[in-house]
Amino acid sequence: MTDSSSVSKEYLMYMHAGSANHGCEAIVRSLTGILGGRPTVISNNPDEDESVDLGRICDVIPVRRYEDSMMLKARFYAHRRLTGRADAQMGYAYRHAAPFDRYRMALSIGGDNYCYDDALVNLRGANQLFAKYGIPTSLVGCSVEPALMKRPDVVEDLSLYSCIIARETDSYRALREGLPAKCSDHVYLLPDPAFALNKRECKLPDGFREGHTVGINISPMILNYESPDAPGIIIDNYKHLIETILSETCDVIMLIPHVVTRYSDDRVPVRALYDMYADTGRVIIAPDSTAEELKYMISRCRLLIAARTHASIAAYSTYVPTLVVGYSVKAMGIANDLFGSYEGYVCPVQDLHVKSDLTDAYMDLEAHADEQRDILKERIPEWIKRTSGIADILKNEL
Repeated sequence: MTDSSSVSKEYLMYMHAGSANHGCEAIVRSLTGILGGRPTVISNNPDEDESVDLGRICDVIPVRRYEDSMMLKARFYAHRRLTGRADAQMGYAYRHAAPFDRYRMALSIGGDNYCYDDALVNLRGANQLFAKYGIPTSLVGCSVEPALMKRPDVVEDLSLYSCIIARETDSYRALREGLPAKCSDHVYLLPDPAFALNKRECKLPDGFREGHTVGINISPMILNYESPDAPGIIIDNYKHLIETILSETCDVIMLIPHVVTRYSDDRVPVRALYDMYADTGRVIIAPDSTAEELKYMISRCRLLIAARTHASIAAYSTYVPTLVVGYSVKAMGIANDLFGSYEGYVCPVQDLHVKSDLTDAYMDLEAHADEQRDILKERIPEWIKRTSGIADILKNEL
């Protein structure tokens, strides 16, 4: 029998939703390239990973589901209530990845999981589980909603990580100020690993016009942040923008879905917009593709309007001037770090009150596109180079 301590250990990545979220796929691909080796990835949806051939670079292990069993749900709920711990349910969920001592470190790669309440129980449970087995954990490429740092349970959970690598300064500051001193010294700031994602050439959709195609990504998630005083205002803004581009330019509009999961499918609003303007012959849809192929298609656009963070990262990292339709700390934080301000680079969803607001922001992007492109060409090479520091930090924190 081989002693596990004598075997070369790889990293374990967890909190991977599956590759139908191509931002999640981009993180796994880029982080694997940065770290080298062949990591193990615990996936919520391994079939999605198989469809993009993720198994070529890592070992994909499925999450073992308990949510469909009322008995198991009741058991784990009772355990949490009695003990204040969620490691039992995550031990069940991650059982296929055991034994855990074969991994050098477990990397939480959810990106923005600490921006939402619904992920916190499982995050805490996974941290507790790995701590029980003496496996160091790291939160990599994250954004953290600053308001959550006021919650003692969140601070306690974040304190369990051996190190945290924030992807923008707003989250970095919130973590440094909100964590105990002994933990805050292990908080670092580096760009999202997906800035280093390779692009892979692929066939562009029929109707694409070189130098005259504007990419638009829309997400059903942003609809949740719509002002209650103006129902329907987000779609109205996208319609006004598309109609303005069609009437005042000769550009083609390429609608780009970047997340196509069962619960949040960009193809739904994309198809709705396409159907409204298909008869113009100047609105096309990018097919669902791998993260690397989507990055290639985005790189060929003249400009991009993006709701998804990793669609914007694909654009930034290929020097495509971009307007982000943002709703949280991550969009504003990344823009602040790149450009010194988010104003003119991010259009907060919450600020859409009349149907021309997004068009006005787009016109500002048009006016300053060359300036933004110059900034990206100056800064992005260094940002991509800095992502390699993730490997050094993790090695030093072991």
